[in-house]
Amino acid sequence: MPSLEFERFYQTLQQAPVSDATLTQQRADFEKRMAAFPAAPDIKFDYFSIGSQTAAWVHAPQATRSEVILFFHGGGYTAGSIRSHEDLLGRLSRATGKDILAVQYRLAPDHPYPAALEDAHSAYTFLLNSHSEKQIILAGVSAGGGLLLCLLLSLKQKKKKLPKAGICICPWVDLALTGKTIITNDGKDIMRRRRIEKAAEAYLQNHDPKDPLVSPLYGDLHGLPPLIIQAGSNEILLDEIQRFAQKALESHVEVYFEIFDSMFHTWQLFASQIPEGVEALEKIGKHLKKL
Repeated sequence: MPSLEFERFYQTLQQAPVSDATLTQQRADFEKRMAAFPAAPDIKFDYFSIGSQTAAWVHAPQATRSEVILFFHGGGYTAGSIRSHEDLLGRLSRATGKDILAVQYRLAPDHPYPAALEDAHSAYTFLLNSHSEKQIILAGVSAGGGLLLCLLLSLKQKKKKLPKAGICICPWVDLALTGKTIITNDGKDIMRRRRIEKAAEAYLQNHDPKDPLVSPLYGDLHGLPPLIIQAGSNEILLDEIQRFAQKALESHVEVYFEIFDSMFHTWQLFASQIPEGVEALEKIGKHLKKL
């Protein structure tokens, strides 16, 4: 059963009006909304640049850099930033005991595919200057979760060495939008169908939506590293995430997949408000320790 805190918070989110704003306005609205959920005071952020790309090292007390997490934020490839994910980043660093390199990839519609993937490659290459591939773990939320999987497929395609593991938090893996729950969970989720339709159009700009480097659901998953995947039972991306997890298992990938009852898309972002978010991040830390 969902907690009372979750029920109250969910009702608050559901009462917010559905916006028909432009992608630019939605981007600004998302940043404003997420500013209400700052990181804990003991989390340190060291902002710098990788070329023209904004990045930040995120450090929780007791975290180390013996292994590091390369993190890609969510926002449908059209919104989101490091700052909008600061609380999640701090909690993930604390739960895993690892420093995190968070990167700000270029956003559509100004920068459609392959800009985000190019930036992901640049960040991974940057980390390889200080760490071996087996000391690197990829993580991402929503579009960022899809992006890390696209990066894995691209690295495999280029015959590059793959990182130790991937942490996929509600990953967007099908920009062709074929999942049944895009329809059946529309209205239950805080993410709306028309929002992801607009985001997919902005990022793809007539590119093939079933290209595995934008929609990893359609890729050859053999040889990928272990994956930790989380999804909520009420999110519109549930069906595609389930299909991806099943395909990965059938491709002999080590997969830790869990569906959290009654949760909406990226509920982990709101761990400061709901215990289910804390629980999900703690489970990521526990799974990672087994790898």
